[in-house]
Amino acid sequence: MNTNISKYFKPSKYINFLQAYPRLQNLLKIKNKNIRLLMINFYKYFVKKNNNLRFYFFGKSKKDLSIIFDKKDLIHSNDKVFNSLASNGIVIITNVLQQEERNKILNYFNEIQYKKFTTDWINKEIIDASSIKYKNKKKVEILSMHKDTKFLPEISEINNLFTEKIFGRSMKTVAEFFLHNCINNEEEDAYEDTNFHIDRYLPCLKIIYSPNTIDENDAPFGFIKKTHKLDDNFMNKFLLNTEKFFINNNELNEDLKKNIVSTICPENSLIITFTNGLHKRNIFKKNDNMRKTIFFQFTKNFNTFSLINYKKFN
Repeated sequence: MNTNISKYFKPSKYINFLQAYPRLQNLLKIKNKNIRLLMINFYKYFVKKNNNLRFYFFGKSKKDLSIIFDKKDLIHSNDKVFNSLASNGIVIITNVLQQEERNKILNYFNEIQYKKFTTDWINKEIIDASSIKYKNKKKVEILSMHKDTKFLPEISEINNLFTEKIFGRSMKTVAEFFLHNCINNEEEDAYEDTNFHIDRYLPCLKIIYSPNTIDENDAPFGFIKKTHKLDDNFMNKFLLNTEKFFINNNELNEDLKKNIVSTICPENSLIITFTNGLHKRNIFKKNDNMRKTIFFQFTKNFNTFSLINYKKFN
């Protein structure tokens, strides 16, 4: 059989396609609005069938709930944390780790920064993520390596708590270490990811750990509260009509603008957020500033099959 033809008969090709958690880029390929709406509603149906996801991604948001909590709140009053997350789409937890694990993480970042490796990494070479993301317009260098979460037991325990509450079961993932280094001053809206954008159009959890303080000069994570809700009118119109996955500042209405938060946070903080809501990386405001963060993402382990098999998670 001709190899060009035989590749269409590989079951794995179609299984992988069906299993992959839907990306906004795939939705944008659908130009017919009726078909696009049908696709969106098809997936929303299964989101609503998952009792946990329905709590976080549907229903009216409450007003004026704090998004900043201490680690002890997860132990003594975690309903406040999860109610805020459901309402706002983002929370920040401070004083997350004991000093021993934080020091280990700082040492792991030193290995990347100085390219001297003494511990185990999943990928053996540093990934130059900025060349992939920014091509030849690179003003920020992004170096990345991945590590098994077994080396981060405290963060893993917190990840398990949040994923079980959000998905209905705890989800495994890898620790993605990112070292951002500002080479030249950035301009506002310099790249697509410094505009507000969404990663997926379905429930999408991202957990970010910062061992160091992040201030306004360090490209803090930006988010528009409440835009994670799948029944939000503005977001539904955006998904139905947009031809791009980001939104320009002049397209933001006053309600959206007043809900913008910039996650300036102290050292040893954890950001838990839903990146199907509008978010961005704010720009670096000083040369030679360096930001060290660990990303935890879950769309490989909570995929389309997980969404459809909702009874397993209820």
